Amino acid sequence: MYDNLSTNNKLVSVDEGFNRGNMFDNLFWPYKYIANVRGNNSQEELLINLQRYCFAAHEMNLYLDVYPNDIQAIGLYNQYKEEADKLEKEYESRYGRICLGINEDFKWDWVNSPWPWERM
Repeated sequence: MYDNLSTNNKLVSVDEGFNRGNMFDNLFWPYKYIANVRGNNSQEELLINLQRYCFAAHEMNLYLDVYPNDIQAIGLYNQYKEEADKLEKEYESRYGRICLGINEDFKWDWVNSPWPWERM
């Protein structure tokens, strides 16, 4: 019988999980401190929010490696991944590419864009 999130694990919010590096309350053992990650401007805030949802999706992915039939975890993974995809598109529309890739014309145009540290 598989465990499931609703009976055996308490998930924390995406923000809290990102700051402490663990989405599962019953598996969290404080070892130093809990970070309070915040950006200095709107670009950094958007990037950090994207990182939060990517982290949460990755945590659910790892959980699903062990409990692949947990429907609730699959739903959360899909929800976090969808939000991460949306935030990535928003970031790229405002500030340029965040990941390497080929555009519609099959050009490696990312090398012609400002580098992330040049856009701040």
